Amino acid sequence: MAKMRIAIVGLGLVGGSLGLALKKSKLNLEIVGHDKDPGVAGRALKRGAVDKTEWNLINACDGAALIVLAIPLDGIRDTLAALQSHLSPGVIVTDTATTKAPVLEWAQALPAGVHFIGGDPVIKPDRVIAGCGIDAADAELFQNATYCLTPSPAAASQAIEVMSSFAQLVGAQPYFIEPAEHDGLMAGVRHLPALLATALAAVVIQSQGWRERGKLASTTFRIATELAPLDDRTASAQFLAHRDDLMRWVDALIAELRDLRGMCERADADALQHVIQNVIHERDKWLSGKLDASGLPTPEWESARSATARMLLSRLVDRTPRK
Repeated sequence: MAKMRIAIVGLGLVGGSLGLALKKSKLNLEIVGHDKDPGVAGRALKRGAVDKTEWNLINACDGAALIVLAIPLDGIRDTLAALQSHLSPGVIVTDTATTKAPVLEWAQALPAGVHFIGGDPVIKPDRVIAGCGIDAADAELFQNATYCLTPSPAAASQAIEVMSSFAQLVGAQPYFIEPAEHDGLMAGVRHLPALLATALAAVVIQSQGWRERGKLASTTFRIATELAPLDDRTASAQFLAHRDDLMRWVDALIAELRDLRGMCERADADALQHVIQNVIHERDKWLSGKLDASGLPTPEWESARSATARMLLSRLVDRTPRK
């Protein structure tokens, strides 16, 4: 049987880790990678995340049963537009962006018969990532991660099953969620921290005396500002995509800061300790995995992968594009 082709567009941390996880499954797959940075593509090939790379986007996706867009939000719209006239009926297209509503809207322009299922693999908080990009890619990155899936209304049930199997194959737990709900929840736990880190860095670094203050800034300030974005274009696109939810979160934060300011002004140690104790308790519960009260046992992924791999492969055969 001919190998089923999966194309991964974007070979950074997420795209490279997906490729490594797929390669680890030992499935009869051909993984083709594409990245706008030839150096990144070369390192992904050297690390074994892909079987081969293509510098041309269309060539990389040609004949693929599944196309994964592991690229930032600001590049997805143009990439979908570039691929639009080259996609055959039956192909499945997914993404990994942390914003879903606008991506699902852009995907409506895809040709009939092309199935779009939005994706967002949420890495577990206890996962330590050493480095960045393809150099930090890890086949186990998505182990027990929550893999959000947001199918388009036109996506066939079998295509949705393929993506569910795909998520399980890389070690994650599929989690189906509406795009708007996903974005509302993600605004508070992903994009608000980045916005706050930006605000903190701006107010301290741009204030008078930073040259002297910077000599005293240590790991505390570095850790507090690490979430400040490194890419202005990508970050601004993310912030604006979540602007309504972020404005509500910022208003809530301003109110909380005013409360904390009042406690400091009144020297109210009891009130401060109460807030801090609540935060410590809830954060520890979240980090320990006890926040979810479902009580469901954690699956043994290694034993489940064999059956999942067979399911994914058989379904990809049915989804192979017809020219």
